[in-house]
Amino acid sequence: MSTDNPLAKFVDIHAHSRCAPDIICSVEPDFEIESAYGQAWYSVGIHPWSTVNEISAATIENLLIRSRDIRVVAIGECGLDKNRGGRPDYQEEIFRLHIDISESLQKPLIIHCVGRYGRLLDLYRETAPTQQWVIHGFSGKAELARQLIAAGFYISLGPRSNSSLRAIIPKERRYEESDA
Repeated sequence: MSTDNPLAKFVDIHAHSRCAPDIICSVEPDFEIESAYGQAWYSVGIHPWSTVNEISAATIENLLIRSRDIRVVAIGECGLDKNRGGRPDYQEEIFRLHIDISESLQKPLIIHCVGRYGRLLDLYRETAPTQQWVIHGFSGKAELARQLIAAGFYISLGPRSNSSLRAIIPKERRYEESDA
């Protein structure tokens, strides 16, 4: 695991409609990044809900292009969702693409996970990432948070997160987000 903390300077690591120098704005690959360097920062990824239909080659190419942009400081929002999105195997295929990009570009991975934490932990152990894997908007139970932290994950807490989780998740492994 990478020892530096590239996301520590941000007060909000996951927003959708707010862009500012201290906020990471999560965008899809087809989004045109137009802000000047330093005025806004981004994460780019294909959300698991977008995997209902096959992802086009053009979108994959845009993901690869946007990921290399110096204003993109993280990869994702990507991940696994038991309740929404495409087939589990296709979600995993697209998620693995994001893992590869995260590792090759040495950028943290912002993860959406619903009901698939067992598989997510398996993938973490299997791929042995060197970059941070951050569960965004975590609203699970304390025991799951402990398991994720013990495995090496970082956790981002948002408006729907249980406030008691702040006492369980070490500050150096915790981020804040608005998901706005």
